Amino acid sequence: MQIFVDINASENGNGSQDFPFKYIQQAADIAQPGDYVQVMPGEYHEEVHPQYSGTSDKPIIYASAKQNRAIITGADRVTGWQHVAGPVWQLKLPNAEFGDYNPYNVLVDQTFNHAGEIFLNNKAMYEVNQLAKVETPSENKLSRDRKFTCYTWYTEQLPAEDSTVIYANFQAQNPNDEYVELTFRETCFYPEKAGLNHLILSGFTMTKAACRWASSQYNKGIIGTNRGQGWKITKCDISHAKCSGISLGRNIVPTIDDDKVYPHRIKNNTIHDCGQTGIIGVEGNPSPIIEHNSIYNINVRQNLVSDDVSAINLSPAIGAKILRNCIHDCTRGIWLGGKVEDTQISRNVFYNNSLPDSFEVTNENREDLVAALGEDIEIKDSMGVTSIDNNFLLSDCALKLESKGVLLVHNLINGSVEWLSNTNVAENDPYYHRLYQQNVTESAPYDSSCFYNNVFIRKNLRSEMAKLIAFAHEQASEQPIDNHISDDNAAYVGLASGQRSYIPANKAGNIFMNDEQEDVKVAIDSNEDGVFLDSNICDYLNEDTSRVIAVGVTPETARDFDTDFLGNHREGISVTAGPFDAKEEYSRRLFRLLF
Repeated sequence: MQIFVDINASENGNGSQDFPFKYIQQAADIAQPGDYVQVMPGEYHEEVHPQYSGTSDKPIIYASAKQNRAIITGADRVTGWQHVAGPVWQLKLPNAEFGDYNPYNVLVDQTFNHAGEIFLNNKAMYEVNQLAKVETPSENKLSRDRKFTCYTWYTEQLPAEDSTVIYANFQAQNPNDEYVELTFRETCFYPEKAGLNHLILSGFTMTKAACRWASSQYNKGIIGTNRGQGWKITKCDISHAKCSGISLGRNIVPTIDDDKVYPHRIKNNTIHDCGQTGIIGVEGNPSPIIEHNSIYNINVRQNLVSDDVSAINLSPAIGAKILRNCIHDCTRGIWLGGKVEDTQISRNVFYNNSLPDSFEVTNENREDLVAALGEDIEIKDSMGVTSIDNNFLLSDCALKLESKGVLLVHNLINGSVEWLSNTNVAENDPYYHRLYQQNVTESAPYDSSCFYNNVFIRKNLRSEMAKLIAFAHEQASEQPIDNHISDDNAAYVGLASGQRSYIPANKAGNIFMNDEQEDVKVAIDSNEDGVFLDSNICDYLNEDTSRVIAVGVTPETARDFDTDFLGNHREGISVTAGPFDAKEEYSRRLFRLLF
């Protein structure tokens, strides 16, 4: 059955095409397996709580009739601001106006930050912890938009009046003449009933939810699956969550060989401008497939701080596949922890996941800066082979591998690398920094992180970043990292057709370059046609200098890494280091959204 929704309908109907519902929730109250809910363009100021599961062969589909034109928002426009003095204005709202959830009386975390947010012309203002900082704001030098950090706000409760008062600094602007919104609703699409399965969301814009810090105790985002399985979220624009864009729920994760697991599929979405994470799965991410998404501007305001803020955060990550995404301009790209097993990070593009250009390192702020320093990929607690293959890792800090059992094959890495080693060598290697490890013993090479057929280009870092990374390495050398033992997989190199030989080392086939000494250029060109690599690497890279790599328990059952970034098959046993098998492919487009 088709169910129609149109916020602009002249009157509330019965869900038919001629007499559509006005609200998506009305459709969600009755939608059954196999139903198709078509939502017409318009702004829907509501939380949608689906009531029923679909099935694997008959999912319930919620779709925007026109791409990204059906907008579900957790924010409402507010007027009636009263001028206090200078650039400071005041708004007082009765608590009854918030209903059961007042995000200006709910803390995000253990700091002063509230779940609510104020938007001035679609830009989130900055909460502060005292009225004096509204009256006399100062710039946050870690934010990507330092000047806008002086647009501050502060809130407090007035118990005698049972109301919420908000003070805000709008600089020279009059908030009653501008488009000012407050977030009122906790989520945009979230089933209050746990365990609803097989729902499809397609083509929506969902924005501005007052969700709290996603964790093992709380699993809401703009979209949340709440222990469901088999969801598909595709072609959506998801933005401006106070904390997380998509939460994959809080559920006991089954083993990877459980044939009853239905993975979530997060594909072809744009996810941006969220405070904590773009996608998070805490105890509720059964082998998710996260593919071909554009994720950017996550945690770049630096108003929320944690060591695991990231575009994608999975804990645990068992059988997860993170494929063909473009992740840029975030504090951190991917964070995996809890238990990481049989997870693949393949054919992704990472760049500019770092601190802004303008920061300065001092003795007073360097520990805070280290806390805000992220990487393209950070992995903890790998219990089996986690593969990172055919990626472009181009941020200042490319990798932080705080666990063994990580396999890196055919990547282009233009940033610092920290890894957990099982030997006391390579401490001064300019291409790696070995993390401190207690009780080092000799063991098989694959009981470490392994680097095969990668292209390492040593980056000439900006001076402040070089200082900060050196201090971070100094701190890491003083803190022991837990040992984690990988499974029985080993690495093999191809000799001839059908023949493989065990590799008795954790590095082979890699190419090393220095962008300062060899004048190697690596940059990203992003335009309306997509994301391209602007590089002269072809002038320095030789083809077919490495051997095809395979990983498995035995040579006969090992899986070949014989497909390159573009999906082309690597022919024969001689291959080219890096993500592309042919040098001319470096001029090809790396990423473009498919809608």
